[in-house]
Amino acid sequence: MANYVTIYYDEVSQIPDSVFEQLGCNQSFYFEKDFLDAFAKTNPSLEHRYLIISASEKPLALAIMQQVRVALDSTPEKLSIQNRIARSLTCYLNNKKVDIAVCGNLFLSGNYGVFLKKGVQSPFVYEYIAQEMKPLQTQKKASIFFLKDFKNEELPHLSKVRDHQFEPFQVEPNMRLKLQWESFQDYKNSLRSKYRVKINKADEKSSDLTVKPLEAAAIKKHTSRLQELYSNITDRAMFKTVDMSMDTYALLKERFRESVHINTYWHHNTMVGFATAFHVGNQLEAHFIGLDYEVNKKLSIYPRILNDYVRLGIELGCDEVNFGRTSSEIKSTLGARPEHLTCYVRHRRTIANLFFKPLVRQIKMTEYKEHRPFKK
Repeated sequence: MANYVTIYYDEVSQIPDSVFEQLGCNQSFYFEKDFLDAFAKTNPSLEHRYLIISASEKPLALAIMQQVRVALDSTPEKLSIQNRIARSLTCYLNNKKVDIAVCGNLFLSGNYGVFLKKGVQSPFVYEYIAQEMKPLQTQKKASIFFLKDFKNEELPHLSKVRDHQFEPFQVEPNMRLKLQWESFQDYKNSLRSKYRVKINKADEKSSDLTVKPLEAAAIKKHTSRLQELYSNITDRAMFKTVDMSMDTYALLKERFRESVHINTYWHHNTMVGFATAFHVGNQLEAHFIGLDYEVNKKLSIYPRILNDYVRLGIELGCDEVNFGRTSSEIKSTLGARPEHLTCYVRHRRTIANLFFKPLVRQIKMTEYKEHRPFKK
């Protein structure tokens, strides 16, 4: 392994701007200094560490570490057998509470934990990061370590991670839709009849909704309701880490106005849903949503949100919409295809890891019917 040197920072603001420039981070929206700072500043329950990995006094990589204490007793009881196995990975460790250290961004779906300078050989960097996670100095020692969300084509670069006792497992895929239409009507015309009817039905049932985009000041005004609707979603999650503060969107909207979209859905002067997205290059990346489940089915709010993501992507001239994780089947009815993702995990203690690995290997993603909605 190369002779790397690591400098640790508690806050991203402490990292010199010149380091971001040398690495080229400012050319990637999700690694811009102001983007990372917005998440850290508005979510203080997460403990952050930023690692600048250098060789010969030249920065080669940025690694983002987040640590959170998870209360397992907040996890819903009505779980599938597969999800009960996943939950059991941590239940025996620490009286239903466990400190988890993640190389990645818990609020994003994808590999947003490591930024490599162009030309750097990634297998050696990932191996080095895997080695550095266990001795990382944090307020509380983490029991579990994650390397988060790698696409299939990235997996060969992580081959040496397993030498450090990390075990791979698949997580829910990102659902992606390639866009090739000039209008939403053109998109619908490309669908087989029953799928087109499904989209029209969602728009019809939701026709009483009023859609209002929010700027930063309005996000701050409605923070409480946004947080409530967002929590309706996360409270149903199989494994809940930490809720993101809606203040994050206000700060992101101030700093990246054209790239951050937040639409709210209103019925009789009551906000009943919202949807957020990032417009990055030629991609529209769906982010968090919120729903009022008491009226969701009647007003078809969630299917309308999915329809509107397609509309927005086409209006912005994007090549692709990434709908993100969860609800894979309904997203596939819109034409989205899965982008499979793999995480790597290990337990701090070597002996405990011997029992931990077999449990990881039993994790299976929930199967779903993958639809083929297009005529051709």
